[in-house]
Amino acid sequence: MKKNPPPTELSNNMSQLLPQWKGLSPWSIVSFTFNTIRILVTNGYAMVPFVYTGWKQGFDSPWMIIGFAGACLLIVISAVIDWAMFRYRLFDDKLGIRQGLIFKKAHEIPLGKIQNIRLEQPFYFRPMGLYSLVVETAGSKKDEAVLAAVSYQQAIELKQRLVNPSSISGSRADSKAETPRHLAPNQSGTDASPANSQAPLVLKKMKSLLLFGFYQNNLFWFAIIAGPIIGQFDWEALANTDFALTLLHWYEQTIAVNMLLQILFACSMLIGFYLLLSLISMTASVLKYYPYRLSLSGDTLHRTGGVIAKQNDALTQHRIQVIRFTQPIIGRFLKLWTINFKQVKGTEVEQVAKKHMLVPSMTREAIEALMPKLPGLVSVSSTLPLSYSGIHLGWFWRRGFLPLLIPMVNTIFLGLNPFTELLWFGAICFVIGLYLRYRQWGYLHQGDDCWIHTGMLGRTWHLIALKKVQHVSITQTPSQKRKQLANLELGLASGPQTIPYMPLKDARAIAERALAITAKDHTNWI
Repeated sequence: MKKNPPPTELSNNMSQLLPQWKGLSPWSIVSFTFNTIRILVTNGYAMVPFVYTGWKQGFDSPWMIIGFAGACLLIVISAVIDWAMFRYRLFDDKLGIRQGLIFKKAHEIPLGKIQNIRLEQPFYFRPMGLYSLVVETAGSKKDEAVLAAVSYQQAIELKQRLVNPSSISGSRADSKAETPRHLAPNQSGTDASPANSQAPLVLKKMKSLLLFGFYQNNLFWFAIIAGPIIGQFDWEALANTDFALTLLHWYEQTIAVNMLLQILFACSMLIGFYLLLSLISMTASVLKYYPYRLSLSGDTLHRTGGVIAKQNDALTQHRIQVIRFTQPIIGRFLKLWTINFKQVKGTEVEQVAKKHMLVPSMTREAIEALMPKLPGLVSVSSTLPLSYSGIHLGWFWRRGFLPLLIPMVNTIFLGLNPFTELLWFGAICFVIGLYLRYRQWGYLHQGDDCWIHTGMLGRTWHLIALKKVQHVSITQTPSQKRKQLANLELGLASGPQTIPYMPLKDARAIAERALAITAKDHTNWI
C-alpha cells in the first residue's frame, strides 16, 4: 500500500506548482533610472531654451551644482524604490503586477486581452545579455507592464506563456512534482524564440532600410526639437559676420537679378534641407530596424531588429483590425510602400511614438507575395487595387469656398496690399491641397473586404475586413438626400473609418454586407 506524503512535503510540492510573486533583477534599477530620465526629457523639451541660455551664461553657481546633484540622487532613489516594490506573478489566466511605495498599484492583466508582447534590449542591457519584456493590452495608451532586466531564456519563456496561455495549464496538469519544462534552463544554448524557428516572411537589409528612412522622412519631431534651440541663436550677430555678408553679396549679384535663378535657388535649398533631414531619418531607421526580420509562428507575427536597442515584437494576426498601406510622395517615385498593422485604438505596437508594427520598403509585387502567407488575417484581399470609386464633388465645394471668403472680405474693405495678398496666397494653397485630398479620397468594395483610399501628394490604402466592423452608421445632410449621397462610418476597435459623400446605394450595400457577416459570426472582434 502506497504511503501518503507528510503534510509538509505535500505543501512544498504544491508551492512548487503554484505561481509565486517574483521580483526583478537589481539590474532593472538601470532601466527605471533611464525611464525616469526619458520621461523628464520627453515632457521637458520646452525647457531647452532655458537650459541653453543658462549654458551660455555659465552654470557657475554652486546652487546649480547642488540642484543637479540632488536631482540625480532623487532619480536613483526613485529607481531603487521602483525595483524594490515591483512584483509580478503569472497565473493560469492573468498576469499580476504590484508596484509602488506610497501610491500602491495592482494590475491584473487577462492573458486573453494581451495585444502585443515586445522584447527589447536597450544598449545598457546588452553587455549583460538582459532584455525588457513589454506587455500591451486593449484600452491602454501606454505599456501596461514592463518586466525589465530578464535573461533571454526567461524572456522567451514568459513570452511564449503569455502568447499561448494554454501552455500554462498544460504544464501544470502534470501530476509529478517536477520542475515544469518551461522553467527548465536551456542547456543547448540555442535560440528558443519561435520567430527564429520559422523561415522568415520578410528580410530587409541595409539598402531597404536606408530607402525607408529616405521616403518616410518626418519633419514634425525635427521642428519640435530644433525649434527652441534655433530660437536661441543671435541671428542679427550671425548676419553681420564676414561669411554671411559675403554670401549675401554673392546672392544679390548672381541670384537676385533673375527670377528663374531665384526659383532654382529656393528649390535647391529645400532639396538640400530635405536631404539633410533624410540623413537623420535614414540613420534612425537603420538603428531601430536593422537587421529587419518578420516571421510567423502559428498565428503570431514576430518582428525582430535593432542596433542600439534590440527589439522582438509579437502580434497575433486576429488582433489586426486594419491593414494600412502607405506611400508618401517620395515613395511614389521609388514605388515603395509601408505596411502598418493597426490594432485596437491606443494599443497598437509602440503607439505612444506612432511606431506601429510595420513592414518597410515593400514593392507591389512583394505585397502580393506576402499577403497569402498570412492565413490568420480576416481579410481575404491579397493585392493592392489599381483603381477606386471617388467621392462626390460636393465634398470639395462644401469646404473649398470658405477659405476664399476670408481674403475676399478683407480685400473689399482694405483693398489689395501685402496683407491681403498673403491671405490670398494662403487661401489658394489651402484650396489646392483640399482639392488634391478630394481627388485621392475613394473606396472599393470587394466581397467581404472594403478598401478606402486617402492621401494628398502621397496615398494610403486602408484594408478593412467587414467581419471586424462593430457598428455601421449612415448619415445624410438635406443636400445629400436630394442627391442620393451619404456618409458611411465603419466602427472598428482601432477607430472609425469614414467614407464621405458616396452614393447611398453603395453605402447601404457595404453596411448590409458588414451586418450580415457579423450577424452569423459572433466571435470577438478584438
